[in-house]
Amino acid sequence: MTNCVSHFDRLVASVRRIVQAPTPGFDQVLSQCLEDIDALRNSERITAEQREALRFLVLGVSMHSA
Repeated sequence: MTNCVSHFDRLVASVRRIVQAPTPGFDQVLSQCLEDIDALRNSERITAEQREALRFLVLGVSMHSA
């Protein structure tokens, strides 16, 4: 379980770095990030709760940048 938590913590840190550094094409980056999150969930590499937490990070930034 420690590896799973550690892996998720790294995912959270990566998503935070992505959303805190807007670049040209930022909307496409966020869209790809959401697709990757869904792929992780579909392959059961993260839980449904972890998926929602990651999506919240991405969508929260997306809503504030609109």
